[in-house]
Amino acid sequence: MKYLKIENNKGFYWDGNAYQEIDKINKDGLLALLNAAETDDFQLDAYDENLIGNKAHQVIYENIHSKFEQFLSDKGQFKTEVDGLYKEAIGKYSADVNSEELDDVENSAGEECVSSDDIPF
Repeated sequence: MKYLKIENNKGFYWDGNAYQEIDKINKDGLLALLNAAETDDFQLDAYDENLIGNKAHQVIYENIHSKFEQFLSDKGQFKTEVDGLYKEAIGKYSADVNSEELDDVENSAGEECVSSDDIPF
């Protein structure tokens, strides 16, 4: 789906329900775009100042476009790094849990069983 587009000499962004003029974007709109950019179906029109007549739209569209282009190009690297961090943490903590379980089993093997009859109350 196209989330940033140029039409009728103006820049527009998709807010989740409809296209809005790019100069109306706020932090919620940017967050919605960022969440959408995590999917593989994120498309945007290339920035071309000749296609956008409104100067405010030019500046805003150019900045947002460049940031999302950079994010999209780095997305694979981010995913690889995050997956590596989680894999390392899961491996570390899984090994810690497994060794604790083994320690508990070894310690309980030498313990004496107590009967309820042995308890004075």
